[in-house]
Amino acid sequence: MGINPFWQEDFFLIVQGIYHQAQIQCAEHHFIISFDQKLLIHLIPLDNDFNPEELTQLQVKYQKENILLIQLWEDVWLTKRTQVLSRINSFLGLNKSYHGRKAKIAALNLKQASSFLNDNHLQGYIKAKCHFGLMDNDKLIAVASFSEARPMKSKGESYLSAELVRFASIDGLTIVGGLSKLIKHFLKQVKIDDLMSYADRDWSLGKGYNKLGFQLSETTPPAFLYVNEEKLIRYFPHRLPKTILTAFEAQNILNLDDFLASNGYLKLFNTGNLKYHLYL
Repeated sequence: MGINPFWQEDFFLIVQGIYHQAQIQCAEHHFIISFDQKLLIHLIPLDNDFNPEELTQLQVKYQKENILLIQLWEDVWLTKRTQVLSRINSFLGLNKSYHGRKAKIAALNLKQASSFLNDNHLQGYIKAKCHFGLMDNDKLIAVASFSEARPMKSKGESYLSAELVRFASIDGLTIVGGLSKLIKHFLKQVKIDDLMSYADRDWSLGKGYNKLGFQLSETTPPAFLYVNEEKLIRYFPHRLPKTILTAFEAQNILNLDDFLASNGYLKLFNTGNLKYHLYL
């Protein structure tokens, strides 16, 4: 797969063909696509001189004007094009609406959940304890994944918390009340004191969580990660392949960043997360 030097032009031509209002809006050295007065997408090449603080400040600048600025990295566009376009549709209110009350809830196995989330979530599947789906007749239209209940002794001897790890619906569909329905179902199965979740600041201002009654508890700092230049797979430091870590430990010349760079891994970053809690 690898890096595509023409990916920004590719993105603009595709979105302009779909969304005729899309316009290039260059701001200094930032390549930004404007869709309307409420949505901007900042196109970030893998080879860049940006730093986390700069991109965070850019987000805050537009947020003060009630504008959502998406940070779209080159590797995400090249590997998750369908999911990116689906999110744009959702932001622009172009999805079809489906009332969650019409759907039935089903417990899902690992294969069902991972397949659906890899197809419909920008960050794909990640390990979780239980998975529930919304079914329209025999069709799976949404999935929510939750962690197991964990003790939080800092909040009390018997205090338990769980995490909403992932939620996604199929392309082109906004399920009104869908996530709320799945959360309520989970809470009937597991007795906890709060439910926690994260909103990716590259893609969200967390408004969906606010509507569900979650409270913002923390803004986490930007995190560094690595992407394999050939396969465009992202890795956080604690999830790097064992083979590359073993090779790193076998040498004592280069530090980790330099060793990874010499082996085809670029160092990237995100703009952090918004951490939310639903207190029960």
